[in-house]
Amino acid sequence: MLLVLLGCSQLATTPRVEPSFVEVSWTLASAGSAESPLPFTSEPFSVPVSVRALNVDRSPASDFDGDLTVKVRPGKLRQDDVVTLADGEWSGTLSIANGFGPTRLWFTDEGDRDPDSTRTPGYAAGVTEPIWFAYPTIAELQATTDHETNQLAGEYAELRAVDRQLVVTARDAAGFWATDVADAVGTGNSIYVYTFSRPDEELAEGARLTLLNGIDQEYLGSTQLSFPSTETDGTSLDVPQPIELTGSAACNDDAMELYEASRVRATDWQIPTGFTPDSEDYADFEEYGQWPLQLGGCTVYVESGTTVPDFYPPDHVGQTLPAVEGMLKEIYGKWILVVVDAEDLTPPDGRRRTRTRTLGRP
Repeated sequence: MLLVLLGCSQLATTPRVEPSFVEVSWTLASAGSAESPLPFTSEPFSVPVSVRALNVDRSPASDFDGDLTVKVRPGKLRQDDVVTLADGEWSGTLSIANGFGPTRLWFTDEGDRDPDSTRTPGYAAGVTEPIWFAYPTIAELQATTDHETNQLAGEYAELRAVDRQLVVTARDAAGFWATDVADAVGTGNSIYVYTFSRPDEELAEGARLTLLNGIDQEYLGSTQLSFPSTETDGTSLDVPQPIELTGSAACNDDAMELYEASRVRATDWQIPTGFTPDSEDYADFEEYGQWPLQLGGCTVYVESGTTVPDFYPPDHVGQTLPAVEGMLKEIYGKWILVVVDAEDLTPPDGRRRTRTRTLGRP
């Protein structure tokens, strides 16, 4: 196993602060490889590590007793982010999770955590050789019990695509939705990708993605990738049919989280009689354009103003809509159907039109 040594530079006029280098190694039975990575996991993954401080001449810094700050990139530590060296050495097991691609542990002398310490940090650093993890699928990214975050929130994340079946399912003026149809419906296998403007034509509905990465964000409670990089292979996949939304699912955040960014359909839901000018929902409608639909006491909201501008919800209070389809998103606990096509909303007094969806690229 090769070891990587990173040193700290010092001005010639400044007394050198030792140690100058940190030597790091791990003793895993298998660290995977680019061709055969370890499975992606959000569960704690144990890494036995040995750390040794070295002076500028590479001799052991056996007089060094102090703290090193620990980081993992990419991924997360599942423990405290400091180890304490005695006589210039430390050995132990570190717990990490959510690593993907080449994942490394970093150790840096950023000073002791004891506020009474007078030791001057030298910023020497060391890093392990990579541990290779598979990239996460969309469903693995979304697999969390906290529906306002995800496994890689804050990371520039690359998702597993080349050997999967990622298909563009819908587009809007600022991005597109994608679903990994290699996974079952309702497994958290969809995501919104924010492109800041209308996506390129190669990202047409039905296009198969072979590369998808970007900054992983929880925007108002919905997972999205921004500043994305994408590639398609010129082929197309069938776009999944909408998921029929039940009232029981709409009342369950955990169930709805698994539908997030998927196309869903609300059949025979009612615009509630309480949607009146003095209600909170009406105020939100006037400010944000969202209006309520209700079934069995459970409520979802709809955004349709830009795609179906001639449908004015207050004119239909108390009426049942035969069908509304939309891409599901969350805004801080509110679940919203974003209508992306005028044919996806059937008014109470209108005949249900049969939509022929193009399954594949035009």
